[in-house]
Amino acid sequence: MPRLSLTVTDAAAAMPFALRLGGSPALRPGPRSPSWLRFGGMAGARRALFCSAEDARRCGSDDYAEAEEGRRGGGSRVPSERRIRGGNAAAAVGTSVELLGIPGVGPRNLRKLVDNGFEGVAQLKQLYRDKFFGKSSGQMVEFLQCSVGIVHKNHAESITSFIKESIDEELKDTDSSKPTQKKRLTFCVEGNISVGKTTFLQRIANETIELRDLVEIVPEPIDKWQDVGPDHFNILDAFYAEPHRYAYTFQNYVFVTRVMQERESQAGIKPLRLMERSVFSDRMVFVRAVHEANWMNEMEISIYDSWFDPVVSSLPGLIPDGFIYLRASPDTCHKRMMHRRRSEEGGVTLDYLQGLHEKHESWLLPSKGSGPGVLSVSQLPMHMEGSLPPEIRDRVFYLEGNHMHSSIQKVPALIMDCEPDIDFSKDIEAKRQYARQVAEFFEFVKKKQERAPSGQTSNDKDRMNPQVLLPNSGRLWAPKGNPFAGSPVNLDFKRAMSSYLST
Repeated sequence: MPRLSLTVTDAAAAMPFALRLGGSPALRPGPRSPSWLRFGGMAGARRALFCSAEDARRCGSDDYAEAEEGRRGGGSRVPSERRIRGGNAAAAVGTSVELLGIPGVGPRNLRKLVDNGFEGVAQLKQLYRDKFFGKSSGQMVEFLQCSVGIVHKNHAESITSFIKESIDEELKDTDSSKPTQKKRLTFCVEGNISVGKTTFLQRIANETIELRDLVEIVPEPIDKWQDVGPDHFNILDAFYAEPHRYAYTFQNYVFVTRVMQERESQAGIKPLRLMERSVFSDRMVFVRAVHEANWMNEMEISIYDSWFDPVVSSLPGLIPDGFIYLRASPDTCHKRMMHRRRSEEGGVTLDYLQGLHEKHESWLLPSKGSGPGVLSVSQLPMHMEGSLPPEIRDRVFYLEGNHMHSSIQKVPALIMDCEPDIDFSKDIEAKRQYARQVAEFFEFVKKKQERAPSGQTSNDKDRMNPQVLLPNSGRLWAPKGNPFAGSPVNLDFKRAMSSYLST
């Protein structure tokens, strides 16, 4: 019997195959041992993939000598079978040579793919479309390792990335060839801690007839922050416990998880995607807050800013079509936080909520030279304002200003008053009124995008009139607690924002 010649390197490389084929007997050459095993060394294994038994003499392998010995002993049937099998292998490899162009596919992985029915790139693409499209790439990586036998994870990841990118390119080409394809809209729901975002998303967006067939809800990835890696670190808890130590680490990881979440939710079919918070509230509110509290130093804030703009600019999926700002006073948010008693929020103070509230206000309702409590926002152009339903006409504004990130300049925002404590399980009408406003805002933004003006004229700029909003009776942000003198442009913010709640 011919002797199997394996170096230390060869033995290590062959070990996974021995395990897969049932242990050490698989390493014993015999009449039915695979051709790749009967060749000596890595070079021999490569030759076995591309040489049939007929070519063995030219390749100089031990396989030919074994065949001659078998014929002299009257065992001509064995080389005949081997010749047939070698010929079939060569034919299969010949038709599957395009697979070698995929990163991570060498001779051994090629044989495994062919043995499992993947004789070309087309079959791998079909596998991805049928089983893994819109899902985590890790699922296809696991399939290639466990079901196909790709030993090294980095090889399986390279194959998966190649196939996914190929499919994405095909879809991009297909999309560009469709002149009138309906675009799915994305709104980001913003607001202070404990303002009621979860209640809004679960009880209003998910349970009302106006929204349940319209909306896909993407909650904030808190579960990812509470369970990081194989050791299950809780980075959210670590940040609240030691903000000086973990502020930058936490905000950096929050951004990463939002990118992951945006990618994972891209393939939805409902017309509106509601995402809880955004990378913009991270930057405009929470990163500012931890920096001002000296929990993030100057070097860390500079590092954050150095990658934030280019990354956001390269990932347009992070930029929403509109914002929904759920607005309530810091006192109300603090009471709700105390009521829900999340362990991570035990150290959150009223002062911290006050700071977050002011940053939300200056971002989504920016002040403009009228004192600390006066809010100035830009109204819609007159031709657009007239298209708004009465229920939301006084609550939809454009975001603009020098402080605004360039990618969300002129993005519309719907301001919703969440100051009242409403039991949405009992007050069905109030719940439906909130839902109708979201549905009407969706229709407004959709029509605005369908019109898609090619450019803004100077007349449009003239129609952008600043409107001063004073939340004096609502006591959300009045300057020093004193009501501002009445005038035609001064509005009671709470009355303007809460008119739909009256019964």
